[in-house]
Amino acid sequence: MRSFFILVIAFASLGSSVVFLEEDTLSSFYEIAKQNCNDISSIRVEMDRINNEILSLLTERTAYVKRAGDLKSRTTKIADDRQRVSDQEKKIIDKSIELELPTEISIPAFRAIMETSIKFQQGYIDQLTFQ
Repeated sequence: MRSFFILVIAFASLGSSVVFLEEDTLSSFYEIAKQNCNDISSIRVEMDRINNEILSLLTERTAYVKRAGDLKSRTTKIADDRQRVSDQEKKIIDKSIELELPTEISIPAFRAIMETSIKFQQGYIDQLTFQ
């Protein structure tokens, strides 16, 4: 498992996209959790670690949302692109199925990320436009 994390870190440092391996499924992570976590305290430690990783990824994603706002402020001045949202939702469903992640978790989570990102981006565009 350690070599996998080193591989992901190497990809991330090269600016490459994160690659999902076959072992990155709900079943495989569940087996790891069963092996490594024998009490609620150890589960909470792992969940805190994962939450920090999620926050870091959201920060990185938001930087790209903001950069897209820079570009859109010169053209459409509109953050909301329903076709893009629809396309992304289809990708999220497909990837969730591949990873064995229940869509009742992934779809609402990604909808919240996308909708709040659109609001953030529109506010940023408006700020740039009216300066």
